[in-house]
Amino acid sequence: MKMFTEPALRNNLRISVAALLLLVLGTFVTLTLPVAGHGEDKPSKGVLSALKEGQSVSLKEVAGRYDITLMPDVKLGNTVKEVGSDYPVVQDAVGLTETRIPVYSIKSIAIVKLKASK
Repeated sequence: MKMFTEPALRNNLRISVAALLLLVLGTFVTLTLPVAGHGEDKPSKGVLSALKEGQSVSLKEVAGRYDITLMPDVKLGNTVKEVGSDYPVVQDAVGLTETRIPVYSIKSIAIVKLKASK
């Protein structure tokens, strides 16, 4: 009888040690990842990198998808209030409505350049 219980205990111990190591490793990885929250530095690359807080933009919604157009040095109807890691917040011209647009609802971000760049 001792022969059958000893290998089973070893297997249970190995499984327990492996589970504990995975838990410790998962906790370590989670705690060391940078948190991109409100008010912190955000990555400058990606779909939303063209948008900056305070920037004037044009916003057009068609069937739940948004076209965002910006023209440097030109005042358009809406203002970018916040740029999160996966959403921009756009305020209307009157300042009554702020729209938080999830990145998956953005169809395009167009930059219209009035002067030809050299």
